[in-house]
Amino acid sequence: MPATAKAPIAYFSLEFGIDSNVPTYAGGLGILAADTLLQAADDNVPIVGIGMMYKGKRFIQKIDETGMQYEEATPFRLDGSSCFRRVEILGKPIRFDITVGDEKVWVEAYKERLGDMATLFLLTTDVEGNSDYWRNLFDEIYWGNDEEQIRERVVFGIGGMKLLSILKIKPSVVHIQEGRPSFAVLPALAEIMSKMPEITFEDAYTQTRSKVVYTNHTLVASGIHSYDKGLIEKYLYPLCQEMNLPHDKVVALGVEEDGRFHTTRFALNWSRTVSSVSAPHMKEAKKRYPEYNWVNVTNGVYLGRWQRPEFRNTSLSPQELWEVHKQKKYSLMREVQARIGIGYDPNWCIISWSRRVSGYKQLPALFADINRLASILNKTNTPALLLIAGKAHPGDTAAKELIRDIIGHMKNKLAGHALFVHNYDIALAEELVAGSDVWLNTPEFGREACGTSGMKAISNGVLNLTVADGWAGEVKWDNTGWVLDHTSLTESIYTQLENTILPLHYERDDNGVPQKWIEMMKNSINLSQKYSAARMLAEYQKKLYG
Repeated sequence: MPATAKAPIAYFSLEFGIDSNVPTYAGGLGILAADTLLQAADDNVPIVGIGMMYKGKRFIQKIDETGMQYEEATPFRLDGSSCFRRVEILGKPIRFDITVGDEKVWVEAYKERLGDMATLFLLTTDVEGNSDYWRNLFDEIYWGNDEEQIRERVVFGIGGMKLLSILKIKPSVVHIQEGRPSFAVLPALAEIMSKMPEITFEDAYTQTRSKVVYTNHTLVASGIHSYDKGLIEKYLYPLCQEMNLPHDKVVALGVEEDGRFHTTRFALNWSRTVSSVSAPHMKEAKKRYPEYNWVNVTNGVYLGRWQRPEFRNTSLSPQELWEVHKQKKYSLMREVQARIGIGYDPNWCIISWSRRVSGYKQLPALFADINRLASILNKTNTPALLLIAGKAHPGDTAAKELIRDIIGHMKNKLAGHALFVHNYDIALAEELVAGSDVWLNTPEFGREACGTSGMKAISNGVLNLTVADGWAGEVKWDNTGWVLDHTSLTESIYTQLENTILPLHYERDDNGVPQKWIEMMKNSINLSQKYSAARMLAEYQKKLYG
């Protein structure tokens, strides 16, 4: 059944990065989810996003005098926002309760209208009638122990479907991002079984499954959550009893051989179709979970917000394109200076590494030989500046210590040619992907499901220097960018920069224009059409929603 205004796609994601200052995103998944809704708004595809209204208690990244990251609460206040409106019917807020373990929890919702056919709904338990515990539980995204995470998943999945039911919205398809929203299937199952008392669980399960699709965004262990079976039963048994569902059969659909409940397995078992987010990711996912119906839809980015309008003009001469690029480089410099109080010469070659700081992203490889890196960046005829921007998870001490060590290098041997820009957010990302020269990507090979920051960069003519994994593994980078040897990452970075990239960047004609570099910029901009959210959403409609 095609999606309509009354039967839209229900798009469940724990995070949505719609606005730089609204703390409902942590990284790439949130940006992708928002890009999907924004593209659907442009294309008039009926869709409702379902997420959580986090308060951002640890949203702002700060750096102390030693270089160590700490966090502060965002100044964002929901009651002062002009974007979100409380969801109401006839002037009265929608308010409903959910059974979470042995207690009833009140839930309300807020919405942001993104277009005629696209709306984002965000749930909150910060409402009168709840205890302080429940009012504060969702202060921060991706926080809390196993039991708190399960409570979050109950509120998210069950609450999201209950909200749609109250609003009389009957989704044509439920699209689950990662395993976290997967409990959303239970109200759908309960509805079928209540309307057809004689139906077997197996038949009801098949009918429910026919309207659910699931996208896996990572195979990294930290993104594939498992829980003690008894702990899951503590929360699913009361729900199943309330909904007249056979709890043992429901729970069994998430239990693996280790005896633990895996949310990824649960989501896989409840989905008619499962999508990967790049061709290399699909290959690995099918190896790990071969028994499911996999299709690939490589991620894309919403060019309406990530590509600067000037770069959409395909008639620009090399001289004009270079002038536009220089303007973006100066704009980035001003943003960096405003944030950290330090400027630099934007005429240098600007090399940016910007993403979540975590182990598999392999940021330390860039700093493995400080003396050599310093000599590369400091060459008189080919000077370069290294910009690093990225947050460590508030609970990731190792990543925080890495940031501290890197900042230490920047104050010493890399001084004047390397800067750390704290509080990486959407606004900073928009400047980085347009004002850099080189976009550096160093993930551990085989662990990058997709990665979309490089897609944003190419849309503005910023050249990629990347490990050929995720989406970058689909691209032939000849005359468009450069591939790193993942088996010798540090040496490959240094050699490419020293022998190829920096000399090419400073190879100018009589007018000071780097003709070869601009040819590669144009090829990158052309490539970006293949990695747009418009293409992605069209493939969703064909491969998942149809």
